[in-house]
Order: sequence, then C-alpha cells, then structure tokens
Amino acid sequence: MLPAHHWAYDFAIGADDIEGITNLLLDNETPLTAIELASAIVKRRENESRRRLQQQYAGTKLYRPADSYQVGDRLTFAALDYATGKITKLRSGTSADFSSIQVAAVEFDEASHQTLGAREFVVEFAGDHPLNNAQQNSHPSQLKADYTLDDIIRDPQTTIVEQVNDSLERNPDLVRIAGTWFVRELMIEVDIGHLHLAEAVLDMHAGGPLSPQQILAEIGGLGDMPIPLQIFSLNYAMNHDERFDEVGPAGQVLWHLKSLLPRMVLQVPAILQYAPLAYDRRQLTREMLQLEYDLDDEHSPLTSPRPEDEVSITLIYPHRRVGTLPINSETRHIFPDAKTPRIAVTLVDLLDKSEYRCWVVHEHKYVFGLSPLYQKHHLPVGAYAYLNRTDDPARIEIEFDSYRPRTEWIPLANRTEDDRLRFQTAKRAVGADYDEMIIVGVGNLAEVDKLGKDIQTKQVALLRLLRSLVHELSRQNPQGTVHAKVLYSTLNILRRCPPAPMFAALLSSPDFEYVGGNYWKLSH
Repeated sequence: MLPAHHWAYDFAIGADDIEGITNLLLDNETPLTAIELASAIVKRRENESRRRLQQQYAGTKLYRPADSYQVGDRLTFAALDYATGKITKLRSGTSADFSSIQVAAVEFDEASHQTLGAREFVVEFAGDHPLNNAQQNSHPSQLKADYTLDDIIRDPQTTIVEQVNDSLERNPDLVRIAGTWFVRELMIEVDIGHLHLAEAVLDMHAGGPLSPQQILAEIGGLGDMPIPLQIFSLNYAMNHDERFDEVGPAGQVLWHLKSLLPRMVLQVPAILQYAPLAYDRRQLTREMLQLEYDLDDEHSPLTSPRPEDEVSITLIYPHRRVGTLPINSETRHIFPDAKTPRIAVTLVDLLDKSEYRCWVVHEHKYVFGLSPLYQKHHLPVGAYAYLNRTDDPARIEIEFDSYRPRTEWIPLANRTEDDRLRFQTAKRAVGADYDEMIIVGVGNLAEVDKLGKDIQTKQVALLRLLRSLVHELSRQNPQGTVHAKVLYSTLNILRRCPPAPMFAALLSSPDFEYVGGNYWKLSH
C-alpha cells in the first residue's frame, strides 16, 4: 500500500514525461504498451522523489531524547512527519524526577515553519522513551519503501496509465495498434506486395484466424528489424486494408479474411433482428419483472454480477434456428470482450471434446456457429445449455443435460392458409432436457420462415400477432389461458421480441385479461 501522501495520487502527466517516453520508443526501436510506458514514467518520478528526500535530509540527525546535540545541528523528527529544523540554543533543565536534562530550542525549516514554528525538545534524557527505540524511530535515509513500482501502477486510486493513453492519443507522431504504441515515422513500410502475400496465406488457411507472427513466418518477415516492430507495422497495415478483419479477443491479435467470414457473422440473421419498441416499464408487475429476469433475453435491460461458476441459458427458437447463443446479462461475462466487431472463439463440447469455431458479435448480442452442435445432440427449442470459462478467454466449454435421443410429444407449429400459426402435438426426436413451456417444434421450416419474413415486411402490429397466438394457444388449455413464457417462446418464431414489450402490449389492450401467475386469456 502506498503512503497516504504519495506523489502518484496527485500525478499529472507533463511535457517532460511525453518527451521521455517518446525518446524511450526511439531508443528501443520497439513498440511498448501504455503500462510499460507508464512504468518508465513511474520509475523516473520515484527515483526523483527519493533523490529529493535524500537531499532534504542530507546532514540531518534523527531526534532521539536520549542523544546529545550541539547548537547548529539539523534534526529531523519522525513524530512530526519527518519535519526538519536547526538547534538554535541549548539550556539546562530538570525533568519531572528532578534529574538533569538539556533543552534544545529548534527553529523549523521554512517548509514546516508556518505550522510548527519554534519549539523546545528534551535531549540527554536518561529515562525510557518510545522515540529512543531504534527499531521504531529510524532516520528517513534508513527507511525502505514497502511497495513496488508495480504497486504504484496498479493502485486503483492512481490514473497514470489512463493519462498516458489520453496524452499519446493526442500526439500525431505516435500510433497505437493492439494496445502498443510506436513512433509513426519509424514504422516499417508494408507495401501492397506484403499485403497480397498476407491475403494468400490466410486464404490457404481457410481465411484464418492467424496471428501476425504466423503470417510473418509464412511471408518471410519484413526484413531484419526487431520482430515486435515487424508485428506492429504489419498489424497497422492490415488494419487499414478492408480485406482483413481483426478477430482476436482483447489483448490478442488474430487476422481473418473478411470475404471468408460466415455471412451470418457479417450480416445479422433476419430472425435475430429486434426493432426496439417503446413501452412504460412502470406498468409491469413484480411477477412480470421476475419472469423477464428468469428468461434473461439479450434485449432485456438487465444486469447480472459476474458469475463464479457456469451460467445457464434456455434456447429460444430464433437461436436454435440459426445456430446461435444469446449474449445476455450473464453470458456476456463468459465470452471475451474486444474493441473489434467480431471475435473468433472456440466452443468445446464437454460430452465428446469436439471443438467448434464460433464468432462473438457483441454489437448484435449473439454468438454464431453452433448449428452442427445443436444438430448432433438433437437439441430442441427450450433446451438448457451450460457455459464455462477456461484459462484461455477464447475457449469456452459448453454442455447440456444430454441423453440418448428419444421420441417425445411436443407442440408443433405450422403455417395456415390464412397466415397464422396453428399448433398441434407431434412426435419429435429430443436429445436433451428442456423447459416444457419454451419447447416448440416447427413442421414446415421454409413456410414458417416465409411467414416470419412476410410479417416483418408488412410490419404487422405486435398486438395483432399476440391476439392470433393467444387465440390458437388457448385452445390447447381447458382453462383457455396461456402462460406468458409459452407466448414469449411462440411469438419469437414470428417476430423477435423480448418479454417486457410483450407484457406492455398485453396490458395496453382490452382484448387481453391477466388472470395472475403470468397467465393470460382473451377477454372476449
């Protein structure tokens, strides 16, 4: 822990700091991170601080009541935050037990004079006193810092790294790539020939992803300059070429050919597209808000703390249909973050250790690439999936409550001639445990997909869809009611919509009656 008055708490970056780190980059000919550059500043500032302390206390003696001093001696006082002063006069005195002592008049130095002024201190005192203990009362020159340079950098109350980044971003002579900085004019020239070779290398590896080190190894490098500078220069050039996409998680650079990225990574699948609806959350009851939290739709305005163990999700139709996972309030803690639009990750099936290349699209809140996994396990809509982090942020483990596929009766949706969904039960192969209120199958996928597209094109009102669905689903229940979870699941076959706007629409219309327990029915 840093001392309360350490200079780092009042740190402000100056022109000499910028000049110093620029010279460091020039001398090393190697790109450095903001932390490395901040460390150089901290080291210089700490050395200067300690040198000033040495100068301040040079020639001073530590005040101890038992010691003898002369007029003109300069003392430092541990009990007074190591203030310094000069003895101007000595006189004889008597202690409380009538023993002889000396009394020293001390005039404090200018820095401390305003608060301390002139004072008198007992010297040549033979009795016991805490300040006579050499272990508890040491001269500043003998004090050793119980913190490291790294402690200064990592202290949450210091802003040194942030100030370094902010200042360097305003410097046109410096460039930042993948968290490292370098001088623009000293970068290696990467010409169009190098970029063509990089494209060819990625093409031979199915588009990537490959690290810049792998690409450099296959194109023969960029001369005899230091490898970190070659990597920095190649990253800079590829970052400014539209053929290449940076897909590494934060702290790791990986390149992929944009032309060979899956279409659904570059373009959001229509079935996942949600057009936000305005609604008043104050209308929602506690039951509704609790169900919203339980469903944890990625488009719901929810936050969850970072989980210590695995997180679970329930697959709804849109994600099962196109082979995606939601990035909701919990799974966002599992998948790696980055400043790039797309991140390449590997999902590992814990059942058989198979690996799947997937793509995290944070902006649109989904992870693509799981269709083969879903099909292998015969996962139904409503299946429970469990995700775990690993030591590698780009590797995530996934598992299900799997069992040998068996035939079960489940609700099945089909398109009718009048462009509605009709539901009946049918046998389907199911290979994992599921939520009985979310599970739903689709008979003719092409027809139901077309119905969803037509609804989107015609901008069919949400209330109209809800009336149709409640009418059809209530026929399956003797009470004529529909649970909101069932309604949410089936609504998302036709239109992407989180729970809260659906609740608000139901509450706003006299066509629907809320009967409690998250059950709804038509009012007439």
